[in-house]
Amino acid sequence: MTRPRKDPRKKPQKNELAVVSGASSGIGAATAQTLAAMGYHVLAGVRTDSEADAVRADGVEPVTLDITVPEHIEALARRIADDPDRRVLRVLVNNAGIEINAPVEVLPLSLWREQFEVNLFGHIAVIQGLLPFLRRSRGRIVNISSVGGVAALPVFGAYAGTKFALEAASDSLRREVAAHGVQVVVVQPGGVRTEMAARSGDISLELAAGMNTEHQRLYGDLINATVSSNTAFLERALPAANAGARIARVATTPRPRTRYTLGTDAAFIIPLARFLPARLLDGILAVSHRSRKQKSAPTPAPESVGSPS
Repeated sequence: MTRPRKDPRKKPQKNELAVVSGASSGIGAATAQTLAAMGYHVLAGVRTDSEADAVRADGVEPVTLDITVPEHIEALARRIADDPDRRVLRVLVNNAGIEINAPVEVLPLSLWREQFEVNLFGHIAVIQGLLPFLRRSRGRIVNISSVGGVAALPVFGAYAGTKFALEAASDSLRREVAAHGVQVVVVQPGGVRTEMAARSGDISLELAAGMNTEHQRLYGDLINATVSSNTAFLERALPAANAGARIARVATTPRPRTRYTLGTDAAFIIPLARFLPARLLDGILAVSHRSRKQKSAPTPAPESVGSPS
């Protein structure tokens, strides 16, 4: 008897939910789309109606989710609890984030606090709100960290601080919930071509323009060289679609590692930061900064040749 062939166009029916925060664009949108293609019903966190319209698709249901707003998290928990198809929550991808880069001395405390509210406390709030559902399904939490969660480069102090903290919280959480059947995985992307990454350079230059004369003298060259280097690097960085596809695989692989790097730069920088002596790494970064400064410096105009006036 000949078995009927499976239609390759038909999506697998997993009858499970996945939540992705920060899903309006970039890595989050790509992750949501890939999980939906795998057969999950994805609750994609967005903040505006226009973002919802942009991400809505077969298997992708936009939900209003500013992770710093408790009422949004409570509404998401009710949506999961009252799911009309009684689907379990299998995957939570904590991806939402902001990046505002400036020297430690220069960045206003309000912007330090804003980054920690989004990049750390917001994710903890989502985890606290949804962990009971993941415990019932023996599900998985994927926290999107950064190469900055291991290597804190100049000008990236606040952003890196949030990611270092998320790394530590993820380690504690993983050890706390392992006995409950919940898995916790950290993904450490390097450079990825996203709107957030592109905007961060403009924000840094705007902050630099508002610095006082002394801060301009102390940090102006460093900021300009860093933004110039990052802008050039992003042109050849990992596309967001590739990053999202990789994260979706990490979220669903049967036996995940505790950490995954994302991109060749992360695979190179993270071991370097872990094993090189700190002073040696400082020296390498200082040499790199001097090189970037020279490349970004304007070329002097050639002197005219002729009779002196």
